[in-house]
Amino acid sequence: MSSKKLQGPFQRENPNISIPGAATFALGRLADAPLQYMMFTQGWAVKALAAVGMRASNALVTAGPGVAGLGPVPTLLTGMYAIAGIRHAYWALFTSDNHCSTGSSLGIAVYNTAVNIANTLVAVHMLTSSPHPILGSFTDCIGWKQWAGLALFVIGISMEMIAEDSRKKFKQDPKNKGKIDDTGLWSVVRHPNYLGFLLGRIGISLVTGSLVSTAAHAAVQFAIFFFGGVPEISGYMATKYDAQWMDYKKRVPYAMFPGIY
Repeated sequence: MSSKKLQGPFQRENPNISIPGAATFALGRLADAPLQYMMFTQGWAVKALAAVGMRASNALVTAGPGVAGLGPVPTLLTGMYAIAGIRHAYWALFTSDNHCSTGSSLGIAVYNTAVNIANTLVAVHMLTSSPHPILGSFTDCIGWKQWAGLALFVIGISMEMIAEDSRKKFKQDPKNKGKIDDTGLWSVVRHPNYLGFLLGRIGISLVTGSLVSTAAHAAVQFAIFFFGGVPEISGYMATKYDAQWMDYKKRVPYAMFPGIY
């Protein structure tokens, strides 16, 4: 991986947190789940699909046991959107120590919302040809893709949270001043937070029921990290920690996937 220095949305050299930026990040992520819920319940997703000639049905969005007027799959998706939004809002307000401008924060929030709008549209379209029954219990109405997606989401968001919170505690300890966190998940891969986010994103997409859409979302998110996030952080760390960073890369050779990448 190249150590060429790139500029990402976070100004890592700036210790002053942007309050407007953090607030924009948090509010933008928290607004995502209500928007997706409205797309399901108000028929916006169905209208958007119909406008481009794709099959969709309002009745199938609400059919079967669910919560707040939604069927099983929309219920799962909306819940996952909400949990991810709350998690990232918490990170922006209480965990992050990087300066992120209002514009950059808005861009990140819009990107996440756009990806989830795509997931919502795919889910509504897939419901028109779902092989699973809409009667019976909640678990009767979902299949292996939903269970696998939910598992990946739980693993991913837990990994992301544990990695970020443990690093914050490491950096807050005066004994670790000037040191790179190489404990816990950070001793396995150099970017466990990115891996967690990627797994969570794949999990949400898989719940839609479309393997093609899931693969596409996974490829796009991986490319963003591979060509953007990872080299940007590597360049910053090489500049700040020099030999210590090189030693860390030797001890933890995998950027995101143990034994693979």
